[in-house]
Amino acid sequence: MSSNDRVEAFTLVDRAIRIQLSDNGELSEAEACLRRALELDPKSIEVLQEAAHFFDAVMGDADRAREYAAACRMKALSIVGEMDEILRDAVNL
Repeated sequence: MSSNDRVEAFTLVDRAIRIQLSDNGELSEAEACLRRALELDPKSIEVLQEAAHFFDAVMGDADRAREYAAACRMKALSIVGEMDEILRDAVNL
């Protein structure tokens, strides 16, 4: 993934959030932004987290919310493992 894809994914997530918060925002447009962000950066914890919240709280789609929440959780556990390894290595210096 290029850094441009990552930047575009975060921009799309930001846009989706702003659409949700606006009084006249179209949820279909917010969903389209999130779907594109997921295409660009499918392993981004931030994108996965926002998708889980969107489908849970905004769309009321528990199945899709769980799908993204599970992927987000797996990514978070991976990050925790990486950070634990860094901390162990730092102690052993």
